[in-house]
Amino acid sequence: MTPSQAVALSRLGGEGPMSVADLARAERVRPQSMRTTLGVLEERGLVTRAPHPSDQRQVLMSLSAEGQRLLRMAHTAKEDWLATAIATKLAPAEQDALIAAIPLLSRLVED
Repeated sequence: MTPSQAVALSRLGGEGPMSVADLARAERVRPQSMRTTLGVLEERGLVTRAPHPSDQRQVLMSLSAEGQRLLRMAHTAKEDWLATAIATKLAPAEQDALIAAIPLLSRLVED
């Protein structure tokens, strides 16, 4: 999977169904490029298309069941890697410092 395909899949997983134009704007690419990216994902059965509810000229792209499964697997693999890295590469005192920093990190990502 290319980085652009992974990003499109992740955005659909995080934000829900989107039009090709909205995805292209969000990723700052041309709509034609996004159509190509989504076409590959659709061929692989990772995304599906449905009519846009208010604009019949557009379609909404969303994750298929297989796309959702793949995204869950990717998130689980990242979480497993991080947990293993923390447990094996950080000393107990460093692990405690990391835990203590969680409230600060949370403040950075708040909306």
